[in-house]
Amino acid sequence: MKIIYPPLLALVVLMMSGCASTTPINNLGLPPVSTIEGNITQLDESGFILADNSGSIRVRAKLADNKKLAISIDEKVKVYGNLQGGPKKIFDGYVIKKSTGEHIIVSNPTPHFGFIIQSAFK
Repeated sequence: MKIIYPPLLALVVLMMSGCASTTPINNLGLPPVSTIEGNITQLDESGFILADNSGSIRVRAKLADNKKLAISIDEKVKVYGNLQGGPKKIFDGYVIKKSTGEHIIVSNPTPHFGFIIQSAFK
């Protein structure tokens, strides 16, 4: 049985309700959860490079059990996640929405400071 974490479940609910608007890649900031959209320009074993008309960013989206992402180069996707803090600009993808409407849920998102604060006050 798969465990669904409350922050990830809340993200999926927000995503489905349409409350999360798309942010241009060059305007990304640290938490809260952001939505970016663009075309995939490169793929590798732990994610991909996503580009829009404002720039590009590395998206980390590694599935559990080393499963491959069912995406391809030049595919347009929408990604829900957080910008990782640090010197390199990396976006941790939690949910990938393909242009077909299919959702890919990344089951092991990297914890972020915002989630730590929320869980500390339960």
